[in-house]
Amino acid sequence: MNGGGRIVGEGCHFIDTLTFLNGSIVVSVFANVMKHPEKFNDTININLTFENGSIGSICYFSNGDKSLPKERIEIFSNGASAIIEDFKSMIIYSKGKKVKTKLMSQDKGQKEEVYRFINTVKKGIHNDHLIPLKEIYNTSLATFRINESIQTGLPREL
Repeated sequence: MNGGGRIVGEGCHFIDTLTFLNGSIVVSVFANVMKHPEKFNDTININLTFENGSIGSICYFSNGDKSLPKERIEIFSNGASAIIEDFKSMIIYSKGKKVKTKLMSQDKGQKEEVYRFINTVKKGIHNDHLIPLKEIYNTSLATFRINESIQTGLPREL
């Protein structure tokens, strides 16, 4: 597939998000893809194992209704749960209580990311708010290993 397809082009962002949320890098991947005659690999389950023992799942489905919100993140940790819908709203469940937060507009962080990058380049200094090179490399390697897992049907270590 020329250019790496959806996994390399889009899946990497979900891996970055999971890496950020749990503060650890990916150590193994396993992918299960729905067969498509043209091998689009855009209806897929990806299971990730992280260095700190956390696990994550990315369910990337292109075969659903387009009116469904595009992204949903569910987080479970230390007896609390959170659901983020399309980067517009969040519900946190903790200690038997439910707290809802709704944003006026969608914010995936791209504007802030570009601002921080340009600011760092202008100042010529290291900025701890940018993604560490180790994480960028790990995410890239994970995407390649996911494609290998699709081809072999086996889990892949990084």
